[in-house]
Amino acid sequence: QTCWALHMQEGEVNSQSGDTEGNCQRVVNIFPAKLKELRTSFQKVKNYFQMKDNALEVILLQDNLLNDFKSSLGCQSVIEMIKFYLEDVLPRASSKDKSVKSSVSIMNDKLLDLKQTLRRCHHFLPCDRKSKAIKQIKETYSKMKEHGIYKAMGEFDIFIDYIEEYLSNKKK
Repeated sequence: QTCWALHMQEGEVNSQSGDTEGNCQRVVNIFPAKLKELRTSFQKVKNYFQMKDNALEVILLQDNLLNDFKSSLGCQSVIEMIKFYLEDVLPRASSKDKSVKSSVSIMNDKLLDLKQTLRRCHHFLPCDRKSKAIKQIKETYSKMKEHGIYKAMGEFDIFIDYIEEYLSNKKK
């Protein structure tokens, strides 16, 4: 199954895309700037969430996710993790404290932009099957209940690092 087929099923086809295949081949050159903006937004809330993360023995984003990002699961794994942060993590994070709401909202917008770019470039970044690592992340996040938000937000920079690894593999 390709990312395109997956997005057709979700009913989220963006017919307004001005990207041509040539532009999509350059997507790996566009992403570093987008990820830098995302990281800058995260830096503004990083301490807030990491200081509240008292489950230090739990690691949400482990090497098996990075391995999925580097494998044939790469595109699908990145899309699934972006969706996880957009639907599960960031909405809860923005409701935690007024001081983080603006930065979390900017992170949400930046992540949404990344997701839309990936969708426009589905031919260049093919997908196949779902990641077991992400299933495990979601289960651990749910089990952590209220503390899951601090863990997921506290590890957001790891998520950005993993996306950078995924894209650096696409440049080769």
